[in-house]
Amino acid sequence: MTQLIVSLEDSSMLSDIKKAIRKLKGVASVSVSESADLPNVTTAKAIQELEKGDTVVCEDFNADLKLVSRELPD
Repeated sequence: MTQLIVSLEDSSMLSDIKKAIRKLKGVASVSVSESADLPNVTTAKAIQELEKGDTVVCEDFNADLKLVSRELPD
């Protein structure tokens, strides 16, 4: 089974969106999940990078701090 995640900015449309999706051929079920259950965009990207092996290895903690400090905005 494949899942499709739809994010709504306006929750007042939720009922209509659910009804429309249920009418599509092949839809087995429609459920609602609060955004707190889903990772934010930054976390999702980090998870994808981790799964791909796109990680950074540092010699020690100080090397890690130097790397992170370069990435932080001023």
